[in-house]
Amino acid sequence: MLAQSIYPERLKFSLIKPIYISGDKSSPSNYRPISLLPVFSKILEKVIYKRLFGYLNSNVILNEHQYGFRSEVSTENASYILLNEILIALNNKQMVEGIFCDLHKAFDCINHSVLL
Repeated sequence: MLAQSIYPERLKFSLIKPIYISGDKSSPSNYRPISLLPVFSKILEKVIYKRLFGYLNSNVILNEHQYGFRSEVSTENASYILLNEILIALNNKQMVEGIFCDLHKAFDCINHSVLL
């Protein structure tokens, strides 16, 4: 299957369940979709993940500051490094600026017809 780059048609489905987040329960925008996949799909996903991640690590493709989806690093590491860099700049009397994006409802901004 992997060698031929073919994914079986029977596995190309999921059951979508809306999960309530907060706010008015009658508003669809207050729900997050969760996809329930076949068990074999999840196993295949793990196999592909291990192979891809092994390849990325062995060829040093990922940036050292990539914190998402990696073991032994977390957003705490990213926060620590950011705070440390800010403090170093302030101690050196440099100007510090930041741009922050609220991605709270980022999925709602996606053109769903394009996504489908």
